[in-house]
Amino acid sequence: MARVRSARLRSPSYTELVNAVKRSIPGVRMLPTTKYGPNALGSLVRFGLLALVPVVALGAVLGHVLNADVQQRYLETARSSANLIAQVGIQPLLNSQQVANGLTPTEIALTNNRLQGAAVSEEVQRIKVWNRAGLIVYSDNPALIGRTFPIDDDLGKALAGQSSASITDGHDEENSGDDLSGPLIQVYVPLVFAGTSSASGAFELYLPYAPVQAAIDRESNQLYIFLAIGLALFYASMFPVVLVADRWRRRLLHEAQATALANLAVLERLNRLKTEFLTRISHQFRTALVGIQGFSEVIRDSEHLDLLEVKAFAKDIYQDAERLDRAFNQMLELDQIEAGRTPLKLGQVSLDQLINDVVEMTRAQNPERVLSVSLGPATPPVSCDRDKIAQVLTILLGNAMKYSPAGSEVAVTTKSDADFVEVMVKDHGPGMPSDFDDGLFVGYQRPSAKATNGLNTGVNAGLGLPIARQIVEMHGGRIWFESTAGNGTEFHFNLPIQVWASREVKAVPRVA
Repeated sequence: MARVRSARLRSPSYTELVNAVKRSIPGVRMLPTTKYGPNALGSLVRFGLLALVPVVALGAVLGHVLNADVQQRYLETARSSANLIAQVGIQPLLNSQQVANGLTPTEIALTNNRLQGAAVSEEVQRIKVWNRAGLIVYSDNPALIGRTFPIDDDLGKALAGQSSASITDGHDEENSGDDLSGPLIQVYVPLVFAGTSSASGAFELYLPYAPVQAAIDRESNQLYIFLAIGLALFYASMFPVVLVADRWRRRLLHEAQATALANLAVLERLNRLKTEFLTRISHQFRTALVGIQGFSEVIRDSEHLDLLEVKAFAKDIYQDAERLDRAFNQMLELDQIEAGRTPLKLGQVSLDQLINDVVEMTRAQNPERVLSVSLGPATPPVSCDRDKIAQVLTILLGNAMKYSPAGSEVAVTTKSDADFVEVMVKDHGPGMPSDFDDGLFVGYQRPSAKATNGLNTGVNAGLGLPIARQIVEMHGGRIWFESTAGNGTEFHFNLPIQVWASREVKAVPRVA
């Protein structure tokens, strides 16, 4: 049965590369670093536990800030109330001289009568009027009138013209001998009388803090409820984001793993290709060098050679040197093509004329060979690089003649359809052995373990066929062969009738 081998190669997928590296590297296994970590549920649970701590901390901080803000708001209200009482209920009853020198008993009694049930409500726990010396000139507690106390910071600010409000337990030094029980709101308001520019004294007011605390607690509880609901919604809204992020993380890890395995496969394949290349090319070079060395030794050591014999040996040396030079040139050419450094000079070319020219040139160089040409009807012109396609045809003809018996025919035929023109080169050689694998167009094919009829089967075909494959695929075509052991080999390549000028010509990677 005929065996068909195609040189149309494609870039392998990640899965194919991973499978390839697993087949080529015994015992390959997943590295520990490629594990994905916990599953999606585990990731969500771990995130939930970790995120709960900052969310709770954030709630505590926000609650404290809100509570302090509400408390400060109530203190500002108390200070405004104290200012109003001082301006409406205290300052009209006193003057700067009375505050500075103190009140007589009659003035104290009069002040008590005016304040009782008027400006001061039952909510006020205590009132005091201080002068700048720290003397209490008036208080609703008669036991405090006439007593002098050290001026603390809050009183000092009021005497300097700045009101203040704070929370106290009622056990300050200035309250010694009083029956106040805290907590209380303590407010200081400067007393500035008409005709003066600075405070003559200070008005002190004590308000119960318990009702304020109850109001703060009610308002804070409402704020805490809204805060808890908001944080809970925020906490819950992060889970979908975490789920999507976890999927992306797993996808990236999978791609990184696939890339690592693909790179490993590529390195393994390149290492194998390098070894096979060195083996193959060293065989070709060694063959030529052995011939050069052997013939030169005969000329050097023989004393009975005539001129004709020397010329014959020199001819053999020259041919071996040419073979070595061709091998070097093929290596360089293949490397330039694969690296994308060989541009195509596209033009409309008559493929029939090109084939006739190449066949005639080959026939003139090998008159003993039988070459036949059978061109298809109405073969259209092809957009191609004429010199490159002529090189492909020369390679195929040379390969067919090299591995065909003397006197056998090498036939070149063509056919075409709406999109492609196909060229066939058929020989009558031994064909490819049954154990031959698909590396003929790669250039690093290992020698076959078997040969048929003692003939060279073409397995060691050098770098010509890989070069031909690269040229054909740069044109957007395909090259392959059909072979039956003992009945010859038929090489095919096709070319698109039209290659657009905008086509990006890329290097074709060598794949084993």
